[in-house]
Amino acid sequence: MDALIDKGLNERLNIVQQKAYEKGIPVLILFEGNSGRVIGRVINELVRCLEPRGVEYHRFNPNMPRDPWSIAGFMRNTPADSRIALYDRSWYSAIIERHNSEDREGLDRMLGMANGFETYLSNNGTLVIKILLRASEAVIREHGDLYSRSPAECSFLCVDHIDLSEYREIAVDRISRMTDTLHCPWNIIDAGEVKDTVMRAASAIVKRMEARLAQEPERIPIPFERRFPNARAGTDLSKKFEGDYEAQINEASDELAILQERLAGSERSLIVGFEGWDAAGKGSAIKHLCHAMNPRGYRVVPIKAPTQDELSHTYLWRFSNTMPAAGRTTVYDRTWYGRMLVEPVEGLCSESEYLRSPGEINGFERVLADNGAIVIKFWMEISQEKQLKRFKKRMKDPMKQWKITDDDWRNRSKWDAYGERIDAVLETTDTEHAPWTVVESNDKKYARLKVLRTVADRLREELG
Repeated sequence: MDALIDKGLNERLNIVQQKAYEKGIPVLILFEGNSGRVIGRVINELVRCLEPRGVEYHRFNPNMPRDPWSIAGFMRNTPADSRIALYDRSWYSAIIERHNSEDREGLDRMLGMANGFETYLSNNGTLVIKILLRASEAVIREHGDLYSRSPAECSFLCVDHIDLSEYREIAVDRISRMTDTLHCPWNIIDAGEVKDTVMRAASAIVKRMEARLAQEPERIPIPFERRFPNARAGTDLSKKFEGDYEAQINEASDELAILQERLAGSERSLIVGFEGWDAAGKGSAIKHLCHAMNPRGYRVVPIKAPTQDELSHTYLWRFSNTMPAAGRTTVYDRTWYGRMLVEPVEGLCSESEYLRSPGEINGFERVLADNGAIVIKFWMEISQEKQLKRFKKRMKDPMKQWKITDDDWRNRSKWDAYGERIDAVLETTDTEHAPWTVVESNDKKYARLKVLRTVADRLREELG
């Protein structure tokens, strides 16, 4: 079958793909529209003109389970450096599916999040190209058969017809207006004869890619606002456990087991993130939290240095791969706050990346919460004196020597520098939807019980 894109435009498309590959630019091209047949045919023709080894295609269908339609699902499929991702539908279809035209408050909130997500991608080097293919009923009647080969209905090749009766009003009059930003503008194309539609879509993509290749976007660092009280200030580290420890830990564990069952039967998920000083008891707290739950419903993710594949994506991408599905729990030993803690202290991120991070992280957590996640964040606080005692104890205990490394001693020598970064984290990201809980951890028994009770209290509050 002959390509519908003429030779000159085809060559330009190949050139910009090659140059984007050489420069390591990730490109995300999303298609929206009121006809699956039109979108499918246009994407098919574009892919035929591209080097397929550098292209990945993702089709998002409202009949899929909820997770692919979450922010984690969309972020998971964002392209790595040098690659092009084609989205057949996107977060905009997810927004329309979730909010009808009467829910303007919810719709506007989600559109604000869409703008924030696209800003995050753009600021982190991804070129986002948005194409809206509008197909009138007259066009579908006249040209519809030419947009589809009509595969068997049971085949995965079948093109879905999403029934979005309010689509034109919402998508064109509101979504395209509210999300037509300078860094991620809409390219609105009225579908007509097949070749003409494909050519105009290809031209829009080429122009955006050529403009991006000609000029690197300016990323101006903007100082973040410290708008939350410092939950670490005035922490009483003398707090100790009192009473029958075994009885209280068992009681808290039993309640968590019951609450996990309620979570499993809900549409909610649970994300528990642990940060804290070395030797503050994160591992012990995680162990007791997990022992209280059924292992079928949770996973523990220890965050280590990123792999090469993770470095080829935007910073938050690797965390999207481990987000829990509905009813499940993910516990993080260290989190995405490495961008605000270890990375700036160790010189592993730029000043611009650091200054952007509170806004990006708050947006990430906001969307997680809006998609049903219960987000709980712990900062494990201990004194320098207590840390030193635990370091020395670990060195003497053959069973615990593996826990102490040269990095731990080196980090301890930067106590003040880390303290400043911790304060910045608490004062910029202690949001209502993802609050921090500072755990007084000089006494491990007190810390463990506070962690278990905090998780139980939050689950009880959120699940009703």
